[in-house]
Amino acid sequence: MSTAHLVAPLPTGDVWDELAVGVLVCDGHGGVRAVTGHATRLLALDDRPVRWLLTDDRGCPLPDLPVLAAQVLHTDTAATVPIMVGGCRRLWLELYPVVSRGSRYALCVLRPVVTDALRDKGLLDPGTGLPSRVLLFDRLDQALRRARTRGTKATLVLAELPEPTEKALRDTATRLARGLGADHTVARYAGQVFAVVVDHPHGSGAPVAARVAELAPCPVRVGWVTSDGTHTVHDVVFRAETEVQA
Repeated sequence: MSTAHLVAPLPTGDVWDELAVGVLVCDGHGGVRAVTGHATRLLALDDRPVRWLLTDDRGCPLPDLPVLAAQVLHTDTAATVPIMVGGCRRLWLELYPVVSRGSRYALCVLRPVVTDALRDKGLLDPGTGLPSRVLLFDRLDQALRRARTRGTKATLVLAELPEPTEKALRDTATRLARGLGADHTVARYAGQVFAVVVDHPHGSGAPVAARVAELAPCPVRVGWVTSDGTHTVHDVVFRAETEVQA
């Protein structure tokens, strides 16, 4: 079901600056049609009024805000993305497709990240401190969207430990997080299975899968899938699970 719904035009005045969130409205062409003062401050637009650097919470570059908004409008699906502005300010970016007076817009809500916000939202695995399955699916979805729009590839690797002992889980989490680049998302998929998501310009995910197996502290069963973005998140996950179980 579409999440689009009717909204009234943004009112003017100081009431928006009293909110704890920042609000922007982007049109279907990626243009910013309205912005609140608080959003301007959160995004540091006063310092860099033309362009500013957005990354995810691991420091990996993200598309510009209008591009993210356009992706939400294209898929007609709301999304929540953890972002960093200028490498230091952590924010939640919530994007919603909306309709006003017959035109489609992306409503962008910015919320400051408080201490342990990722854990509070259940996005970090309590046993390893890695992103959980929920955040993994979000990262994979973002990677597939980038692959569709940029002509790149997105790879998902699943690695299953033979025995899910506490020490093996901790050691695997540490070795994967330290041994793979900042552009890799390392997550705990479920139980004794870890996952890695990475974007790359071309080729297959074989080198990534080999590196994951090399870093693991014990022999693991590995399955991987590379997509050009034409597959859904669940299609990619199902195929990777099948590879692990083969």
